[in-house]
Amino acid sequence: MTTISALRLMVAAIFIVITTAFLRLLYILPISSTLRHGRTIKHLKTKLSHMVVVLGSGGHTAEMMSLLRDIDPRRYAHRTYIVSSGDSFSAGKAAEIERIIQSKHVQSFSAPTKAGEAHSMTGTWDLVIVPRARKIHQPLYTTPFSSLWCLIGCLQALHATSKASRTTPYEYPDVVITNGPATAVMVILAATILKLFAVAPAQKMKIIYVESWARVKTLSLSGKVLLWTGICDKFLVQWESLAKKINGTGTRRKVEWKGFLVE
Repeated sequence: MTTISALRLMVAAIFIVITTAFLRLLYILPISSTLRHGRTIKHLKTKLSHMVVVLGSGGHTAEMMSLLRDIDPRRYAHRTYIVSSGDSFSAGKAAEIERIIQSKHVQSFSAPTKAGEAHSMTGTWDLVIVPRARKIHQPLYTTPFSSLWCLIGCLQALHATSKASRTTPYEYPDVVITNGPATAVMVILAATILKLFAVAPAQKMKIIYVESWARVKTLSLSGKVLLWTGICDKFLVQWESLAKKINGTGTRRKVEWKGFLVE
């Protein structure tokens, strides 16, 4: 009799935990969050914001440089770049992105500020390194372990970033923008987990995903995973034919097309 009662109690507890987690997940999903708070990405244009940018390697970073060329540092006063360990190329490009951004808004521009330095006109920027989700030619059977290690690193990085915020101290970033490297999925998943467990507010870390210009007919693996989960606040593709193919004839748009976003 005692065994049966204990079993029922355990089943009831599991049911409560699963139900609570499911309701919390619905609470933080983009559609629910927008309806509840009455906010969209446009809200970020009215306040000083903290932006997190995930840099991939090679083509991903080159496209991100083009995407960020017109960012206003007076609005996005704190910019955090996340790169994978061992990716010295992207780490160097973060400084180059800052040179492009700052040179457009500082008179008598000579050199960009260094990571961690503050400027009255262009705010501040920093660089965060996380474990790589998957190395080139890494065996597939080891990928889950490296991805888990990357996820843990991303959780720590986002939490640390909130403490270092220069826009509003001890607040999580306002927006996360990425264009698809494997590490980006881990960063987005980490942001979702932090909101799921109420460590970060549901209205923080809005996710903007921009599919690569090279994806003409199909989404990348990262894009497919993120579209399926529905955790992105904005999902942009750069080819109208791809947008029509994904959205179909339904009234609800799964992705958005605003023309070519890179040059």
